[in-house]
Amino acid sequence: MFDSTVGGASANSYVTLEAAEAYFFGRLSDDAWDAASEEEREAALIMATARLDAETFVGSPVTTTQRLQWPRYGAYDRNGNQYVTTAIPSLIQDATCELALAVLDDPDLLGGGSGLSEFQNLRLGSLDITPRVAPSGALPMFILRLLYPLRVGGFQNRVVRA
Repeated sequence: MFDSTVGGASANSYVTLEAAEAYFFGRLSDDAWDAASEEEREAALIMATARLDAETFVGSPVTTTQRLQWPRYGAYDRNGNQYVTTAIPSLIQDATCELALAVLDDPDLLGGGSGLSEFQNLRLGSLDITPRVAPSGALPMFILRLLYPLRVGGFQNRVVRA
């Protein structure tokens, strides 16, 4: 069951379906989102959230009962302001929407499927193998860029002079 409750014990999406609809409204190149049913859209948001939750983020979860990694204490925006602990940062929501769209466009993006998702092209006669640029399961580069300030190793790891 789709649950986007912020900090919820059974939450499985960082974005409500309504917020995702608003994100994609008027956006170019969202054909896969437009063609998907409501159930497919919810499933894509759940899959995207699960994949993003596998990342290591700065800070720590707000409660011990929340299912997802966000909201978190100790995460700051590019201007040094701490994110509120009662909402999901827009960068996380945007990354969730973008990854959901990418999954709808390419269901093998996150792995699974036929087992051949590691290859862009595979031909048996004269063996012509073309691997994908990024292995399946890896986040696309534009999503990594969105998450950069929030992932461990991003600019959050600052040195403080004593």
